[in-house]
Amino acid sequence: MPMPPKKKRILDALSLQKPDMVPFMELSIDHEMGEALLGKQDFTPGELAAFMGMDGIGIGVYPPIYAEHHVAEDGRSYVGEGLLAGEEDLSMIQLPDPTDDALYDPVKRFVEQYGGEYAVFGSSDIGLSPLLLGMGLTNLAYNLADETGVIEKILDIYTDWSAEVAVRLQQCGVDMIWYTDDIAFNTSLMFSPDFFREVCKPRMKKVMDQIKCPIIYHTDGYIKPVIDDFIDLGVNALHPMDPCALDIEEIKREFGGRVCLMGNIDLRHTLVTGTVEEVREEVRQRIEKIGYNGGYIIASANTITRYCKPENVIAMRDAIAEFRQN
Repeated sequence: MPMPPKKKRILDALSLQKPDMVPFMELSIDHEMGEALLGKQDFTPGELAAFMGMDGIGIGVYPPIYAEHHVAEDGRSYVGEGLLAGEEDLSMIQLPDPTDDALYDPVKRFVEQYGGEYAVFGSSDIGLSPLLLGMGLTNLAYNLADETGVIEKILDIYTDWSAEVAVRLQQCGVDMIWYTDDIAFNTSLMFSPDFFREVCKPRMKKVMDQIKCPIIYHTDGYIKPVIDDFIDLGVNALHPMDPCALDIEEIKREFGGRVCLMGNIDLRHTLVTGTVEEVREEVRQRIEKIGYNGGYIIASANTITRYCKPENVIAMRDAIAEFRQN
């Protein structure tokens, strides 16, 4: 049986082949935005994906993050102070049993429902975001300076869990795994490249070695100093290529032959405060300048949030449908 066109389109891009057209896939679309787009409160992921013309959709299995959580007036949840200050707090970390089949029942149902048409991803954290948010940057800095070993222990707990989850997600039949660990500001990493290579990378490799399907890695910010390391780990695609931090044309020239690029449609300006014409032009440029020889999946430079303009989201959808055919 031939592979469904949408699935093939995504998988071709991830393997750096030139697909029949530039694929389109979002990490997520806020439910409130889905309501605004579809004009109803209750809808399925498939209905939203069909409305947007996307080629891939997914479902997540995430570990808890041990930090204060605050809910703003708009209903959006924000992470506050980390709760993992030191050795005495490690007993707080209680992760779901990664060998419990029930944990993956929603993933199996999702794959059964949508895998015949779409490329289906399973998303998760590999452990860096839980470390950074759970400790907070101040506690992280103190523990780095004092060489307490707590950082390594936290990473070991999460990456051991993630390695088993990676195995189980693949058994569920996902086409790819999408990790969502932010590790950078707009101008630099949140820690030194040496720390990434010496402490994080070996533990990430423990997870990546369990994965036979394509791997997408999401992190905002300026990650250029460690792109080679991501490629060395076996990452197939980097997301979201935030234009506030990276020049995607430069990254395409330097790394485009070795890793697929995803995203870069400006969330902070174009989709939120820009005009429909600006959205259309940005989509045209990304497809023509980045997607011309494959290795590009178009998407927002993060996710489609509730504070985007619905008309701009629709303009992005329409422009993608128009220009990716050329």
